[in-house]
Amino acid sequence: MGGTDGDHGSLPGRDREQALLARALQSAAEGSPRALFVHGEAGVGKTRLVRETCQASQLRPTWGSCVRFAAAEVPYTPIAGVLQDWLNTAGPTERDEVLAGADDLAALLPSIGFGTAIAGGRLVPLVDLVISRLADRRPTVVVVDDLQWADAASLDVLAYLIAGFRNQPLALIATCRDEARSETHPLHGWLADMRRMPSFEEIHLERLDLESTADQIAGLTQHPRDLELAAQVQAMSDGNPYLTELLVRDLPDPQAAPIAVPDALRDALLAQWHGLTRESRDLTRLLAAAGRPVPLAVLTRVAGEHGINPEYVTDCLTEAETHGVIESTSGTPWFRHPLIADILYDGLPLTAAGKVHATYVRVLEATPDAAAADLAAHSHLAGRTDDAYRWSLQAADDSRRLGAPAEEAIHLRRACDLWESVSDPIRGSVHDRIRLLRRTSSTYSKISEPGEASALLDQAVDLVDRRTEPLLAAAILTSRSTARWSANSPSTPDLADAQDAVDLSSSDPDSPEHAMALAELAALQVWNDPTASSRYAGQAVAAAERSGSDEALTRALCKRAAATCVTSPPDALTDATRAAHLALSHGNLRDLQDATIWRLNALAELSRYDEFLAEGLTAYRQLIDGGAGKSCHFLLFMLTDGLLDNGRWDEARAMIRTALAARCGGISGAGVRLAATLLAVRSGQVAEARLHLERAEELVPSSFPGLQEGFKLCGAATLLADGKPRDALDWLKRCVPTGDQAAEDLGDDVLVAYAQVAAELARTARDHQDPAEVAEAIATLDEVLAGWPTEPFSAGTPAATMHRALFEAERERCRAGGDQPDRWLDAAAACRETGNVWGEAQALFRFVESGLGEGRPASTLSDSLRAAYRPAVQMGAMPLRRDIEGLAVRSRISLAEPAPAVNPGWSSGVSVPGRG
Repeated sequence: MGGTDGDHGSLPGRDREQALLARALQSAAEGSPRALFVHGEAGVGKTRLVRETCQASQLRPTWGSCVRFAAAEVPYTPIAGVLQDWLNTAGPTERDEVLAGADDLAALLPSIGFGTAIAGGRLVPLVDLVISRLADRRPTVVVVDDLQWADAASLDVLAYLIAGFRNQPLALIATCRDEARSETHPLHGWLADMRRMPSFEEIHLERLDLESTADQIAGLTQHPRDLELAAQVQAMSDGNPYLTELLVRDLPDPQAAPIAVPDALRDALLAQWHGLTRESRDLTRLLAAAGRPVPLAVLTRVAGEHGINPEYVTDCLTEAETHGVIESTSGTPWFRHPLIADILYDGLPLTAAGKVHATYVRVLEATPDAAAADLAAHSHLAGRTDDAYRWSLQAADDSRRLGAPAEEAIHLRRACDLWESVSDPIRGSVHDRIRLLRRTSSTYSKISEPGEASALLDQAVDLVDRRTEPLLAAAILTSRSTARWSANSPSTPDLADAQDAVDLSSSDPDSPEHAMALAELAALQVWNDPTASSRYAGQAVAAAERSGSDEALTRALCKRAAATCVTSPPDALTDATRAAHLALSHGNLRDLQDATIWRLNALAELSRYDEFLAEGLTAYRQLIDGGAGKSCHFLLFMLTDGLLDNGRWDEARAMIRTALAARCGGISGAGVRLAATLLAVRSGQVAEARLHLERAEELVPSSFPGLQEGFKLCGAATLLADGKPRDALDWLKRCVPTGDQAAEDLGDDVLVAYAQVAAELARTARDHQDPAEVAEAIATLDEVLAGWPTEPFSAGTPAATMHRALFEAERERCRAGGDQPDRWLDAAAACRETGNVWGEAQALFRFVESGLGEGRPASTLSDSLRAAYRPAVQMGAMPLRRDIEGLAVRSRISLAEPAPAVNPGWSSGVSVPGRG
């Protein structure tokens, strides 16, 4: 029914359509009548669009709905509805004036009297008369909902009204479902005629994209938008707003994706299906059991084995498509909404379902190019274990070739689960099982499910004989150590597996297994015991070189780069660069990712930020294009700050959106959320920033060394944006570790963050006339600077100069010193030198703000304020933009770009000698 067409929740993703409809309504209100045909699939939001736009235009439409009850049609139903809707609110005087001489309308509206039957030819002009009188009194909007069910008489009335448009303030709007019209539907001819009317317009509504679905869910749940949740819901609703609403409306946890189909959604989805003939319903059940779109030839053979005449299959599919249950692309039928398939399949008895799957196996095995994945799934559901195992391995191989690790993991896990039940000749030896478990574990690690990867290796550890095969046992223990660390990301990692692997492999100290075990032991101690880490990493490199294994050498070089990154960044850069080349040579994307991370860290330590960003982006795209696992999105965390500083916000937004939709877990997931936090803060989405920060802390403790600085900066920025500088200062105090060793890992940007927070705290305290808190802010900043264990800003690079200038400017702001304008101008110049567009815009704003505070003429500062405003608008930095606009209003500075100066030496069309 029309009233259920997305009537609840927000209306995202419809800016263009709302604008079109609003313009048409405005035009109609001004005396240029319009007819609008709003169409799209059921649940896409047609009714909601019309209601919301009319409300925003302060117009109250008179509303009528077409009704379908089985095969019966009631003439003029929507027209009667429109007139009755007006009558319900009309006063006695208006009612008498509008209905004067139109008593025969009682045939449609018994409420106005006892009329007799009247020919339709006489009713149509009367309806036109009444609508015209309404439009003469005020701008009028008539809406007819669900036009696909309109009777021919009502279509005649609408055509008559549209053909009679003159200068009345009138808009006629009709909504219509696309899927409810057969080729012979009378609406086709009506549309063909109406499209020739100059005042007729069409608005088509598509399904919502991911970001719009996230906006809709945020409106429904009253929680900040979450792309990760939206991606899960959209996978079920396929972007249909009504289905999305039904999925999330009754969620017990508004931030958790639905795991079952609600009853309301089930009823809505099957409403059209119940109207099919028995044969068509049976055929769609068989189609649902296919699990995905299936060639018509396959479905026809399956149907034939289940009592459906093959000659009727095409007719049944046509009926199902006409009813909006299925759609067909290139002869391959499937359901319009994936959930219909799930619901129909769930209704099959288990025994019947098994027989259907067995039929699919027989048919597909005889079909050239049948997908192994389909044969594996059908064999499994049919209870054919050996075939399911064999086809699962084939499907996993196919998925690997296609670069689809999640699908590969599913097929491999099925094979692992089936292994005990598979006959010996098919499943192979215990060593074959160990190889299968290790491959499956590796694949789960690739898709950021280290917990599952670790559990699979638990089985492998139990199967191997340490005494007779110590190197194999060592290799499995090394892999399990990595998986457990990734799953738990503890600040104090468990060394047991790595140490055990080193001990087991020491029987062959020149083996790749021994080198990798040493490398793992080095990696676990990078943050907790750098000296031991460096020692083990050196031993690992030596062992790897003796072994002759490029893979072992790559791993060992990465770990030595990690161990020496802070103490000797040039050496770390050399090791990481060599490791990256080796990883590329043997095609190991995981090792390439690890090498890239430590290469970037070394470049950052050397303040080579241009190389950092350029090479990081290249490697990130290389990893994604190569099909690397979800963990590669950790690089996004490393790169986001540089992208935002350089003004490349659209690029950052696109990358963050992709990474959020990937639903990463663990360290990578936390890194992605921190990147999203920073973008949200700078964009002015504080509630969204808090959500991302909270999720990051759920995934990884904020004390985790690899993300500790990110948590510091993002947490402080979020609190500062929320107007809580005191909390931001406390956050930094709490997060910054004590002790020289820990503090040595902090970058200059943390010191700048301290200065920014202290300056904002001092400013707020001055506004509240709290000199004690002002003094505390100044003293805290002085204490932090004095206690910094290393000489800050001492690298002698442009980046260090920039950080120093920003710090000095913020410290001067904290003290309310008289040198603020000059300090901020220096900071702006230093930011410009490093390409930091964001920092320069902030510094220029502060320069103007402090300059005005010192009494400098606004005319001398206007160019600087406009120079700050341009990138703020371009980037979408809403808080900075609002600050600049507010300052411009207060100081009467125009932000409009001045007209270009006219060069007096030029005149239009005249060549001037000497000016080329």
